[in-house]
Parts: sequence; structure tokens; C-alpha cells
Amino acid sequence: MSLDVSVSPWRLNPNCDRVRCEPDWHLDGSWAGRLRDLDLWFVWAGRGRMRTMEGEIELRPGVCVWMRPGRIYEASHDATAPLGVNFFHFEPRQPDPDFAPPFEVLATAQAEFTDTVMRRILTLRTEPHSGALASAEALFAVLVSELTREAALGRISQSGSGIDHHHRQVVHRITAEIRENPARPHAVADLARQAGYSVDHFSRIFEKVNGRRPQDFLIEARLARARQLLAETGLSIGEIADALGFRDIYFFSRQFRQRVGTTPSRFRAALARTAPSTR
Repeated sequence: MSLDVSVSPWRLNPNCDRVRCEPDWHLDGSWAGRLRDLDLWFVWAGRGRMRTMEGEIELRPGVCVWMRPGRIYEASHDATAPLGVNFFHFEPRQPDPDFAPPFEVLATAQAEFTDTVMRRILTLRTEPHSGALASAEALFAVLVSELTREAALGRISQSGSGIDHHHRQVVHRITAEIRENPARPHAVADLARQAGYSVDHFSRIFEKVNGRRPQDFLIEARLARARQLLAETGLSIGEIADALGFRDIYFFSRQFRQRVGTTPSRFRAALARTAPSTR
């Protein structure tokens, strides 16, 4: 069975590549005058400057620039630290004369993700097998969507109605670590130290991002894993409690009942009753 990935809103044009610029490289005003499609840059190395209609920006690793016709783009770089750039020329699959990119410049906090996805897209574009270009365009759509989401989140933070983007990224990293290994003894003081915050400041930011205190989030992550282990393994309730860092089976059962609404044994028995027969 093949999956249809031909629904990307973007069509990649042939001019896409990954380059390290020559020492005397520069981009003069005539280049922008010849731009007829959209061009997404991602800087992965080096130092440079670009002049746009909004002013001058610094080109450094992690900076994305979404360029479009009718704008000003002039650039140069430090010959001792030449720019490394991924660039993708593309256009909407459904042309819209009023389209404006959701951002022009973005210093992404997801540089490794962005570069990895872009390199995979470039590889797919060179593969001759059927479906490779559609997969490349589908990946490109995902990348553009994620960069757009990040840019929007940054605007919310700058407006004062949200949390600073850096703080949010720190908390997301820690919550991912908790979900991946809820059995670890994640003391709030240790998590705060890891984030570089005081305990009170960390707890406030964590609750704003996740909607619950760090202690509650940790217990819920452990109980989510407990439900999975009860459903998918033959581990005893005592073994599950021990594996997830609860101090004893009675404390585990009490926490489980308070937050899930039933005991671990009844939870497992209910799953057994609803499981499809294998006969």
C-alpha cells in the first residue's frame, strides 16, 4: 500500500541546494530584482549581514530568511567565516497574488531539526524513484509549518501576552525528558538547577507552559506509563510501582486510584474483560 503525500501546498522549484559561499561572495540589489518565486534560506555556518526593507539583519547559524519578489535583499559575509546556506526556491501550489509569508526573518531555536530536514529534502530531490519528489515536498510543508508556528509563538512572546520563547523551549526540553523516563527521581530542585532557574521561578514558568505544577506533571507522567505497563506487560503491580519510582505499592495504588479513578488491579481487570477474544 502506498501513501498519498502529494498534498503539500508548496511546489519545490529546481533551484534548491546546500552551499558554502566563496570568500568574495556577495548578493547585490540586482539579484532581488530577478527573484520570481519564494526563496527560503537557512544559515548553517559563518557570519554575514543582509539589508532588507526593514533594515539590516545579522546572518549567523540558525537564521532563516523567507524572501519574496518585490523586496530588497542585499547581503555580504565575513571572508574569514564564509556563510554556509541551505536555500529552497518554491511557490504555492495554488497561486495567490496577495500571499505574504508569515515571517521574513526567524532565528530558529530548532536549528538541528531544520538542517536535518532540509538535508533530507535535498537528498530526496536527487533520487530517481517514484514518489521521492512528493515526499520531499511533504517534508518541506512540515518544515515550513513548524517554522511558521515558531515565528507566531515568538510574536506572542514579544507582545507580552505569553512566555519568553527561551523559557518555553527550556521547559519543553525538561518535560520531554520526564516523559521519556518518568521513573527517574526528578526532584523539582534538580530540574530547576538544570534549567538555570530558582525553584520558585522554574515552578511558575513550568505551570504556565504545561498548565500544572512540576510535581503534578511528574506523577501524571508516571501514572501514564503505569497504565501502559498494566495494559501491555505481565509485570506485577508491585514490580510496576518499583520500576516507576514509587516508594511502595500502597502509595502507588493510592495515587493511581486518586488520579485514574480506580485501582491498578481493577484497571487491568477491566482491560482484560474488553480485550478481543483470540479464539
